[in-house]
Amino acid sequence: MGKSLISLLIKSDYYNSLHVAVRKPYILEHPKLKSYTIDFDHFDKLKPSALIHDVYICLGTTMKKAGSKENFRKVDYEYVVKIAIWAKVNHAEKLSIISSMGANNISRNFYLRTKGDMEKALVDLKLPKLIIIRPSLLLGEREEFRLAERITTLLSPLMIPLMKGKLKKYMPVQASQVAKTMFHLTLNATEPVQVIENIEIVDLPT
Repeated sequence: MGKSLISLLIKSDYYNSLHVAVRKPYILEHPKLKSYTIDFDHFDKLKPSALIHDVYICLGTTMKKAGSKENFRKVDYEYVVKIAIWAKVNHAEKLSIISSMGANNISRNFYLRTKGDMEKALVDLKLPKLIIIRPSLLLGEREEFRLAERITTLLSPLMIPLMKGKLKKYMPVQASQVAKTMFHLTLNATEPVQVIENIEIVDLPT
């Protein structure tokens, strides 16, 4: 997701510079791209070399990779909230975040409840402009192997034509399409809080 978004932003003339905070060294080089390899426990120490207007958050992990519910929540809730607080302190005008379809802070599902808690925390920060994107299953290349997603990717050409009517809202979506949605909505944000469901991502022209 992050790579798709960065590729899109680099090609756009909208931003003069891009500042990317990552957990491990970023190998892509570009004249307007500057990367910061940081410990997300201390994200508030990040001092960008330019004024930050918009902040995009594509941070997330899996239960398998995190190893425990505590570690999962640390990444998908605590780190995201730290970044949002940092964005507010640094007077960012807009913040756009990838959440999940079904996010709900009272859900019995731990994953969806964590995403819901994260969304509520960001709304409570009262940022100038907040865009929450709730995609279904993301399609596209990943650095790590995920069996369920690989199977879905292989079956998607057969599944997608069948996902009409009420099923359409569950349709898997390409990460590149989500990136386009994220960028488009950030550029055109007018409401203090905007929540975008998967069906709206699917229906956005490519």
